[in-house]
Amino acid sequence: MATAAVLGFGTSVSVAAPAASDDVKPANSYVVVDGHRVVAGTTIGEWGKTKGGKSYSFTYTAGETKSGAAAAAAAARCSVYISDVSFHGSGASAWFQWETSQACSGSFGSQKLQTQMWRSSWSGPRGYNNWHGTGLTSNSFIDYGWSTDCNDGGGTYTYYPAMQGYASGIGWGPKTRSDNELRKGCGTRSPNP
Repeated sequence: MATAAVLGFGTSVSVAAPAASDDVKPANSYVVVDGHRVVAGTTIGEWGKTKGGKSYSFTYTAGETKSGAAAAAAAARCSVYISDVSFHGSGASAWFQWETSQACSGSFGSQKLQTQMWRSSWSGPRGYNNWHGTGLTSNSFIDYGWSTDCNDGGGTYTYYPAMQGYASGIGWGPKTRSDNELRKGCGTRSPNP
């Protein structure tokens, strides 16, 4: 089972992680998104409802100007961030690690998020473990760290985490995945789904 370690409300959401080629990235630069520091260039998903009750969603890159007249007219909106996935340890003691956060504003009520590790397959992405989520909270910002074990030696696939946010009064946002993926020999299913 993936473990959720609360990193603390208001914690900066930045994780230095290997790129898809497993090369170390150069020093990260940060920008502020919804009052919180994130790595520049990261994909941010935003969704909400306009004052007229119309739903909208889009993605943009942290550090670039976001488009969206809908966002300016939002009665309630949320944005989600998922860090790059990193890989730690080796053999039977190896695991994936990533971070998720969500910021909501306006008349949203309460919020939560869920995350899952995905892997490649010949027929498209599949869940490597089950979806795991947080409880509902009325806080405007939530930030969680996650991990799932590697089933070492079970075959080589490409792995990446995805997340989805929810806010009452708005509904579920679109699924958002990490900007990187890792090619590892961790099999088709996590040993702790």
